[in-house]
Amino acid sequence: MIWLDEVNSTNEYSASFTRDSKAHGLVVAAKNQTQGRGQRGNEWESKPGENLLFSIVLKPTFLPVSKQFLLSKITALAVVDFLSNYTDGLTIKWPNDIYIENRKIAGILIENSFQSENLDTTIVGIGININQSEFSDDLPNPTSLFCETGKRYALENMLTQFCKLYQDYYTALLRNEVGSISARYFEKLYRRAGYSNYSANGQTFRAKIVGVRDTGELVLETESGQLKEFAFKEVTFVI
Repeated sequence: MIWLDEVNSTNEYSASFTRDSKAHGLVVAAKNQTQGRGQRGNEWESKPGENLLFSIVLKPTFLPVSKQFLLSKITALAVVDFLSNYTDGLTIKWPNDIYIENRKIAGILIENSFQSENLDTTIVGIGININQSEFSDDLPNPTSLFCETGKRYALENMLTQFCKLYQDYYTALLRNEVGSISARYFEKLYRRAGYSNYSANGQTFRAKIVGVRDTGELVLETESGQLKEFAFKEVTFVI
């Protein structure tokens, strides 16, 4: 585990280790990121020294490229289990944001590299809001553990705790426990129960979540019984 005072991005810093055959399991954490990145090219906002900002280098050469979303599943589940030690109401907003009710507390950015049918290297970037109490007005629905519990937490101890949970999920993936991983991921999905509003191709419709493929597609069933599958960025949740 490497702790840095400041870095542009823990994912970018971690990329320099990907050619090292012994880099599997390396964790790079930073007190501050100057160019932290989130999904869709968004910037990940975090006040220096207040949150967990880290990346994990993996060598998942056993995993086919077609099933790379399983890494997103185990990462999201590890974050949910970790935060569930401190607060309630945690869900996974597909594909990989972590929510407390309708408020976002964590985000995940996974970058894979491969030259064959199996993955070579994966960098798992995670940002978890821990001690931050104030956020930019540009963020629609942020929260943190401090906002939820009123308590402050020791970041280094918490990262060690998270890594132990992550090791358990990664081991389960190594053992090909895909069924239980996918079932638990589905169980923890945001808006899993009942019908909700979605938007795709300029149209809004009501549907319920009925599954998520190992390849990452969200499977929805409309009120008329029609099944629709969407890849990342093809559908949005409507509040």
